[in-house]
Amino acid sequence: MMRRRALLAGAAGLSSTALLAVGADAVLAAQAEATMVPGASPLGLADDLRNPPELRSTHGVLRTALDMRVSRVALPGGLAELRLFNGMLPGPTLRISAGDTLEVAFNNAMPRNPDTKPAVANIPDRFNTTNVHYHGFHVSPRGNSDNVYLQIEPGQRFNYVLQIPKDHPAGNYWYHPHRHGSVAAQVASGAAGMVVIRGALDDVPEIRQSIERILVLQAPVPGIDGLLKAEDPVWPLDAERNFLINGQFRPRIYLREGEVQHWRVLHAGDAQFLPLALDGLELHEVGRDGNPLPAARQVAQLDIAPGNRANVLVKALKPGVFRLRRPAFMQGKQPLPELHLADVVVLAAADPRIGKEIPFGREIPKGALPTNTILRPIADAEITGRRQFVLGASDVKGYFRDTEFTINGKPFDPGRDDVRARLGTAEEWTFVNKTPFPHPIHIHVNPFQVISSNGVPDPRRPWLDTCAVPAAGTMVMRTRFTDFAGRYVMHCHILPHEDTGMMINISIES
Repeated sequence: MMRRRALLAGAAGLSSTALLAVGADAVLAAQAEATMVPGASPLGLADDLRNPPELRSTHGVLRTALDMRVSRVALPGGLAELRLFNGMLPGPTLRISAGDTLEVAFNNAMPRNPDTKPAVANIPDRFNTTNVHYHGFHVSPRGNSDNVYLQIEPGQRFNYVLQIPKDHPAGNYWYHPHRHGSVAAQVASGAAGMVVIRGALDDVPEIRQSIERILVLQAPVPGIDGLLKAEDPVWPLDAERNFLINGQFRPRIYLREGEVQHWRVLHAGDAQFLPLALDGLELHEVGRDGNPLPAARQVAQLDIAPGNRANVLVKALKPGVFRLRRPAFMQGKQPLPELHLADVVVLAAADPRIGKEIPFGREIPKGALPTNTILRPIADAEITGRRQFVLGASDVKGYFRDTEFTINGKPFDPGRDDVRARLGTAEEWTFVNKTPFPHPIHIHVNPFQVISSNGVPDPRRPWLDTCAVPAAGTMVMRTRFTDFAGRYVMHCHILPHEDTGMMINISIES
């Protein structure tokens, strides 16, 4: 029997009050305080991949406006109607520094929802109701900060104010919708944008001397007839997708022979994993999920799941044209084909079309990269508790595709606290995947340190906020509950799985 729950009932009262209190008029929109940087090729070449337009903080504040609206966009398959931030695919990049304040006047400019039936938790619905999540931010989950329990209805406005800690790790983050029931449809429509938090990593000499590229990878899904009105086109894992980079299909990306470029990569897709290979060039990863690595690490392939970000130094070895591709691979039991994502063109070092004022980085950092106080290793003695989370799926008649995803045998319930912990403690969590597919688990507010995967210790102990639990496998991580009390969520970042139940509530009490 269909189990009915009041969708996000626990937050409904808070949301209505907050929207009336601070969303009566978009005062921040009239007080925009940001440096506008147009989208452009970092090398100044007409047919080179353009970085998205940027909004940069000024005097410690980035004060700007975002909206979500229906926009008409040219995709490889023709014109499509998509739900986008500020009508852009992807949305504008936000560039701030640790210690800054981010103020966003958000306007839901979507049309009224056509849904008329009562909402049922874990069945996708209300695709024009939304909010904004600041993925990876170590900030408060309460009030008008990174509060994913808000439901901003069509025609409503809301002012977000996020205070970024002075010791926040420097790296790549992003913003996207996070209203349970409409997340997959809106992210699959293309509603996402990069956030760069500047800090010590940017001051590493070899990185500072290199030009920077933003690469936002998306596979927008239009509706069968107009705007996407159901998750059916999003659901099949093997659905044919046209992956775009910064809204472009198979763009050209230029480097010069011997050059090192800093690529900030964001996987803003909804379901398919994206292992990335670039034969003929060197890839050196220096950061993952906004968190600097201990040292530069050369990799043959960059493995990223939906929600992951990576800082990569790409070194061109010789002139030629090379393919940035996703090799064919198995996502659990589902085979996925090779994808040609971009043509990487390596020019002569002294190509006259590139101005002499353009930076020309040549080196990879050889020593330790900057450390961060938030990312101290979590020792055995610090652990105050251990928990296990079993990831599963159930056949439930009447649900979307008759499927309900679960954690510890239960689908998401907005009124239930699944984890209660004290501020200032640290715990070790073991994930056991009972399904034949990997699940990229994302936790809000506090990053986590990966200890092992499938029982094999990870000597790097990387700090992430999104990590795949292998199909029919295990993953062990540790996390600290620091700085911020409040309620937030943990979920699978294959977004159709989140919308259909694979999410829990975490309550941190001071």
